Amino acid sequence: MNELNQKLNNLNLPQPIAIIGAGVTGKSCFDLLQNAGIAGRVFDERDSVSAHFTGLEEHVQLGAFHADTFTDYGTVLLSPGVDTRRECFAKVQEGIVTDIELFARLTEKPVIGVTGSNGKSTVVTLLHQVTQLAGKDYALCGNIGLPVLQALMENEATCDGYIIELSSYHLERAPTLKPRIGVWLNVSPDHLDRYDSYDHYVNTKANLFKQSDINVINADDPLVYQHGKQWQTTHAAIYFSQQLYDVDWLFYRGYIFDQDHLDALDVGHDDVNFDNAVFALKDFAQIGTHHADNLMAVFAVAGALGIDPEITARACKAFQPLPCRAVVIAECEGVTFINDSKGTNIGATVASLNGIEQPIILLAGGQGKDQDFKELAEACQTGVKAVVLFGQDASLIEAALSPVVACQRADDLPAALAQATQLAQSGDVVLLSPACASFDSYPSYLKRGEHFETLVKAYIEGRDHAN
Repeated sequence: MNELNQKLNNLNLPQPIAIIGAGVTGKSCFDLLQNAGIAGRVFDERDSVSAHFTGLEEHVQLGAFHADTFTDYGTVLLSPGVDTRRECFAKVQEGIVTDIELFARLTEKPVIGVTGSNGKSTVVTLLHQVTQLAGKDYALCGNIGLPVLQALMENEATCDGYIIELSSYHLERAPTLKPRIGVWLNVSPDHLDRYDSYDHYVNTKANLFKQSDINVINADDPLVYQHGKQWQTTHAAIYFSQQLYDVDWLFYRGYIFDQDHLDALDVGHDDVNFDNAVFALKDFAQIGTHHADNLMAVFAVAGALGIDPEITARACKAFQPLPCRAVVIAECEGVTFINDSKGTNIGATVASLNGIEQPIILLAGGQGKDQDFKELAEACQTGVKAVVLFGQDASLIEAALSPVVACQRADDLPAALAQATQLAQSGDVVLLSPACASFDSYPSYLKRGEHFETLVKAYIEGRDHAN
C-alpha cells in the first residue's frame, strides 16, 4: 500500500461512505477511496449515469435526495458545489466532509490558495506558469484544472506543492486547510442565492486569511483590507495597491514597483524614473487596469517563494488570456468585439467596463443570482452607450439600468448581438459581459462565450460578402 493510501486508511473515516455527485469531482472521490480499498456509494440526482462512471454503474444510485437518504452513512463526501443547507443533509451534518477538507488532511505539501470574486483563474494559471519557469513543480487544481483529490493522486509523490483556485464553496468547510500563502484578490456580491447574506459570503471568503501563514492582501478593496488587518498580528501580510504608497507592491502610472524601489519613486511628479519598475502593464496581453491587481498578486506570491522578479516578468509577458475573459475576438468596420462571458457577476462586468476607454455597447443578462444591479447601473453612467439585455433576469436588470442608460431587450444572445451591431458605430466596442450566470440558456459560461464568438464570426463573414 502506497503512502497516500495508508494515510487515507489511517484517517478511519466512519463508514459506509456516501459520495454526492457523479461528476468529475465525485469520480476523484470514488477513485481515491477505491485505490485505498475503501468502498464508496455514489449518489446523483440525474436521470442517467454520467460518462465519468461508465462501467461503474453498480456503484451509482440515481434519483432525488430525501430527508433520510444519507442517514445510514457515517461519512458524506461532498463536491464544493453541493449546498449543505438542503433538507437531505440536515441529519448528517456531523458526517459531512468536503473534497478540499479531505485533501487537506492527506497532504503536508505547501499550498498556495487564491480566492476572490474575480480574477482567480488568471492568477492561478499565471502563478503556475511562473513556478514552472522557475523550475518548481506545483500542481494546479481546484476550480480550474484538476479536482483537488485527482491532483493529489497524480502529484503527491513528486510535486513541490499545490496552487489551488478556491471558491467560497471550498472555504465553507475546510478547517484543516492551512495554505502556506493565501491570496484574496477582491470581493463583490456573488452567489447570493447560496448564502444567507452578503456578509455571510464575505466571511466565508475570509476563512482563507484566518487559515493561511502568509496573506496577500488587496489594500484597495475595503473588505479584503479589513479582514487582512484583522489577522495581521498573527499572520504575515503582503499588501498591494494602486492607490496607497505604504505597501509592498504598487501599481503607478502603468508600472508595477516592489517595496525595495518605492522609496526612490518620486510619485506625483512628471519626471518619475520608471527604470526600477518590475513590470509594465502594456506588456500584458489583457486589457484593463484591474489586471494590475492580478499581476501584483502574482509578483507578491512569487516573491514569497523566492522567485526572481525577472522570471515572473518573463512569464507575465508570455501569458495568453484565458478563454472568455475580456478577450478581443474580432474587429469589423471599426467596431471591436470582446468576449467576457466569464463576467458572471456584477464586479467582473464593472471591472471590464472600467478597463475599456472606447464607447461600449454592453450585452448582459442571464441568471442574476439575487444580485443588486444598482452597482452596475452606476458603472454604466459613463462610457456605456447602450445595454442590450437577454435571458431570464433581463427585466430585473432593465429596471435598475434604464434610469441611467438606454436599454433594449432581446429574446436571446443571437438577437442581442444583432441589435448591438445595429447600434454600434466605428470606434465602439461590443462587449459581452453578462454579469449573470449562464445556466438559463447554456451549460456554462464557456459555451455561452463560444456561441458568441461563432455569432460574431458569422456576422463578419456576412458583412464581407455584402461588401
